[in-house]
Amino acid sequence: MLSQSDQASQSDEARGGVSSLRTADSLAFEEAWFAAKGDAAFPARNAIDLKSFARFASFMAIIEPDPAISSLPFRLSGSGFFDLLGFDLTGLDYLDLVDPAIKDGAYASVMACLSQPCGLWQSTPTEIAGGEMAAFELTIFPISKTGATADHILIFVTREHRPGLGVPTIERVKHSTVWQWIDTGFGLPDITA
Repeated sequence: MLSQSDQASQSDEARGGVSSLRTADSLAFEEAWFAAKGDAAFPARNAIDLKSFARFASFMAIIEPDPAISSLPFRLSGSGFFDLLGFDLTGLDYLDLVDPAIKDGAYASVMACLSQPCGLWQSTPTEIAGGEMAAFELTIFPISKTGATADHILIFVTREHRPGLGVPTIERVKHSTVWQWIDTGFGLPDITA
């Protein structure tokens, strides 16, 4: 197993040219995840404490995949998601928000993050109320309910800010326009997101 500094270095290399596209918040979220996991392969859910993750909390969520029915239900979600959607995400399947054409790929990408384990960053166009498009940045990492197996996903979302956009209401998540696996010391999946 690689040390935390070696893992962070490999993660920087794995991002290649897209690291310049990532927001400072996305990169800080990655750093907080690495700090929470310490020398483990991934952090336990109880290691995701408010002290370390407070700045991300309103747009952070935990997804607990259900492989029996290929779903990605939200278990916890920050208050910022309520502002975007007008309802709480808890209990909702993330796949109900995505374009039906990408549901299988979205599910496979999340499951790859758990099995590798690794992270995933992507910039995702999202249809908002009125038919406009806005970019959302998703950064996800595996976590564990018990510390033994990666079985949950910790997700942090940032949104595009542009004059006149206000707080967009999400209608449908589209296929990501740019993405990158994040190496956490265990290599990268052999699939495309």
